[in-house]
Amino acid sequence: MKQFEDPRLAATRKAAIEAALVILKSEGVLAVTYASVSKATGISRSTLYRHWPEINDLRNDTFKRAARPENKSPEPRTNGPLKADLMWLLRFLLTALNDTPWGKIAPQIVAAAAQDDQARAVINLFMQERITSVKAVFEAAADRGELRDTVDIDQLADLAVSVLYFRKLFAGQPIDETWLAEHVDTLCELAVAQ
Repeated sequence: MKQFEDPRLAATRKAAIEAALVILKSEGVLAVTYASVSKATGISRSTLYRHWPEINDLRNDTFKRAARPENKSPEPRTNGPLKADLMWLLRFLLTALNDTPWGKIAPQIVAAAAQDDQARAVINLFMQERITSVKAVFEAAADRGELRDTVDIDQLADLAVSVLYFRKLFAGQPIDETWLAEHVDTLCELAVAQ
């Protein structure tokens, strides 16, 4: 049975996240604090603490909001085949990098993570969630018998996600549908039982 959140709590969370997103885009990751969000929204710090016991939880939820196209679900498809599931999920990540606020602020977050432990922890958590989603796709394919027995699913999931982010954020190269199809083909060649 699905539990429904009190509409007032949902509205408070949404207002805080939207304010944090504005702060993130204009001032950077470390400027997203309980104090700055409270000042921007009028929501008390104690209420913010109840929603996000750690500041990195608030920052991570803000990153997720920045990376999510409106009305799209990030839940991975795991009903197969592997190639279709990977295309669907990695297309979601490609869209997030190319067409959402996340893609525009990601470079400053990466830069902050290079020098600050808190920023590094936040981006590590964010990336781990992306990798976990892709790992679920590979695990489902293994359960269906699509993968070779010797495949390292953790390594494949890391490769699937990290190449996408590296290409866009570090190499400064485009990621588009053509590139994505080639990337998925390569992943499937590495993984699929012959």
